[in-house]
Amino acid sequence: MERTNPPKKVSLRRELECYVVAWNTCLKETVKSMDLITLLRNAHPAYRSNFASDLKEAGELTKDQASEFVKIVGQKIY
Repeated sequence: MERTNPPKKVSLRRELECYVVAWNTCLKETVKSMDLITLLRNAHPAYRSNFASDLKEAGELTKDQASEFVKIVGQKIY
């Protein structure tokens, strides 16, 4: 199932912060001050590509930034 509306930037960041804290409880106090790349690097590897794709779609990451976390083929991110 695909989203018909792009995700909201604020809710994406909050969701990513929650995932980071779920796996790295010691980062609870610092996630608010992390940039998106640092948050993605601290997220569980199983979720990084999904978040990177969503953040790119929302205009928060460039294609080059997202390529660290997802495989880019042509114009689509997988």
